Amino acid sequence: MDEQDDNQQACISIEDLQEQLESARAEAEKNLNGWKRSEADFQNYQKRKEGENKELVEFAREVAVAKLLPSLDTLEQALKHAPEHLSNAGVGASFSRPQPDSETGGQGQPLQPEEFMQQYHTWLTGIDGLVKQLDKALEELGVKKIEAMGKKFDPSFHEAVREVSGEADGIVVEEYQTGFTLNGKVIRSSQVAVSKKA
Repeated sequence: MDEQDDNQQACISIEDLQEQLESARAEAEKNLNGWKRSEADFQNYQKRKEGENKELVEFAREVAVAKLLPSLDTLEQALKHAPEHLSNAGVGASFSRPQPDSETGGQGQPLQPEEFMQQYHTWLTGIDGLVKQLDKALEELGVKKIEAMGKKFDPSFHEAVREVSGEADGIVVEEYQTGFTLNGKVIRSSQVAVSKKA
């Protein structure tokens, strides 16, 4: 009888062990699936944070560019309205350069026409170089000027502020304010005059 009890206990123990093994396998599978879900959630979180950071950088770039554009506009307008030709008559009387104070009151001496033209040319070259430098810096940030002059009017890129008679309909004939894109997205439309066939 003792032998039968031992056999019964051995059988029960093997069955118990198999049951415990299955239970442990199920628990391990459950833990593995939970770990995989946690890993996937963490990867999704990382991707979401990277996307948010990228959006934040793009927004900051847009704000910085928007702040720079009025200065660039002003410089470009200064270049557009710079006199193309100054006559020599009366130039020396109109422009004077400041001189250090002297015993006589430190009044400026008139520039000679040649000196004025040389200084004017130097100034104009400097302003032009500054505009080109700003254009290059903006381009490196992903900013591009919208081509407008002579192009077909496109409301996605151009804002018509005036209509003038012309030989064809819908051609940009004048640009009042340059438009810009940032990484392909319009951040400011070009303000233009558009032709209308008479």
